[in-house]
Amino acid sequence: MMKQSILQLELCACSEHSDTYRTIFKTKHGRVLYLELIAADEHYVITDCFYLDRNQNRSGTARYSVKPRMLQTVKFHKDDLLTVIEKELDKKFYGVHFMDAGQVDLPLDQYLKAKSESVPRKYHFLIMVGEGESYNGLPIFLRTRLKNKLHRSIYIELRYYKDGKGVVEQCCYYDRKYKRQDISITPPHLLGCFFVYSREGILNFLNHEICCDFTHMIVTDGIDIDSSDMPLCGAV
Repeated sequence: MMKQSILQLELCACSEHSDTYRTIFKTKHGRVLYLELIAADEHYVITDCFYLDRNQNRSGTARYSVKPRMLQTVKFHKDDLLTVIEKELDKKFYGVHFMDAGQVDLPLDQYLKAKSESVPRKYHFLIMVGEGESYNGLPIFLRTRLKNKLHRSIYIELRYYKDGKGVVEQCCYYDRKYKRQDISITPPHLLGCFFVYSREGILNFLNHEICCDFTHMIVTDGIDIDSSDMPLCGAV
């Protein structure tokens, strides 16, 4: 029997409003969402809501700015809380639990860091096929086929550029109509093309730019990725 999810709302004592609550949860489609709301009389007012798993650390302008497009109702009666979350935030809860303990006094950045560190992460391996000479312990040419958290199939080529930086040679979808029509479409969330050429730099870049959640990187030379369209990693 599937466990029924309960919405955990934590009191936010650092807010100017005394009845501010916040939470982090994963949607039905695997997106990680931050929600903050205020209790006002018989209503709730959503004061902030954004995804945590896309473009959050690339620049100050992108930070905490990726809002759910389906969210239209920001003020509603308290009885409609779970309905709004289910219809507009892609998550079904079966009840609400209000928590006064926890990270009540932490500013937003520290709260998000504390919450992320408290959740055990599964191993998600990024598998890259490498060729050529080596820089910083990595082949200077890397490529792979993967599925991201939005279940899109993506082909990626990375190459060492200079001064410790790598560059994206190619990044495109190869599923749906693009594959059938031989059209090259770059994921719209890919905002940059340069990154630190290291395992950590590549993981951070791909996780934030094309919505992945890889924890470790494996490099191999024994896979012919041109012989099949099957993703090497990321597929559930």
